[in-house]
Amino acid sequence: MSAGAAALLTACGSEKPGAIASDGSVTVRHAFGETKIPKPPTRVVSAGLTDADDLLALGVVPIAVTDWFGAEPFGVWPWAQPRLGGAQPVVLSLADGIQVEQIAGLTPDLIVATDAGLDQDTYTRLSEIAPTIAQSGSAAFFEPWRDQAGAIGQAVLRHDDMQKLITDVDAKFTGVKDSHPQFAGKKALLLAGTLFRDSVQVSGPSWRHEFLTQMGLTVLETDDALIPRDRIAEVLGAADVLIWTTESDQEQAALLADPAIAGIPARRHVFTGKELAGAIAYASTLSYPVVADRLPPMLAAAVG
Repeated sequence: MSAGAAALLTACGSEKPGAIASDGSVTVRHAFGETKIPKPPTRVVSAGLTDADDLLALGVVPIAVTDWFGAEPFGVWPWAQPRLGGAQPVVLSLADGIQVEQIAGLTPDLIVATDAGLDQDTYTRLSEIAPTIAQSGSAAFFEPWRDQAGAIGQAVLRHDDMQKLITDVDAKFTGVKDSHPQFAGKKALLLAGTLFRDSVQVSGPSWRHEFLTQMGLTVLETDDALIPRDRIAEVLGAADVLIWTTESDQEQAALLADPAIAGIPARRHVFTGKELAGAIAYASTLSYPVVADRLPPMLAAAVG
């Protein structure tokens, strides 16, 4: 093979996501261009809200984790805690924006910020510290879970391993459909565990409801993300099962104290509790198996 043909083949091969170049590097595309990671990283900062889960799923223990909610040790929830293996990562916060100076002091060799709300300026500042992976597209936070997981798999040079994890998660959800034929044709709504300005909140964009469809349910279509007071009884009453991502008994009690919600037959309500609510919110390769294991029995009791 000529040198020119070999170069062309290499260039074409590099177009495949996660392809490792001849020098051992990988290039990851994202919203602000491309980032080249020269070798498997060993000091990774998880700068986004949910990035750590996908790193830990691949056995990559970050030196810093960004806390989201739940007040869990080191910002890591129970489904991922064992994967720390005794490590005690620095806990970062996005409450006042990305802590660029603190991250710099950690001397990372990779910054994963796929769920950190990066803008161009912050991305540039982080890139001056270490190779940085931003969100894949226009969703600054909470892009579709497969997109985030795929980018992280590429960034740590574990593309094929991550694709296997993604496939396994999908298989767990479709397995629920096979084992629960009674879910077919049942209409479901995934809802926040608290009211917002006297309205019921439908949880997130359409991709967040996809796991319900995979399990055989039908997601009830709503006009918008907030169901106003005068339509709560109508919209919620059309569902066979209402999945409330409540984090406490107090949140459950507050919902049931609302006359419009209390008027719906009690068996249709599923209240998650804190860990299952967190697992649904994190939507990761580690948290979704928890959802696939714990939610179906609760749904089965609701739909009969």
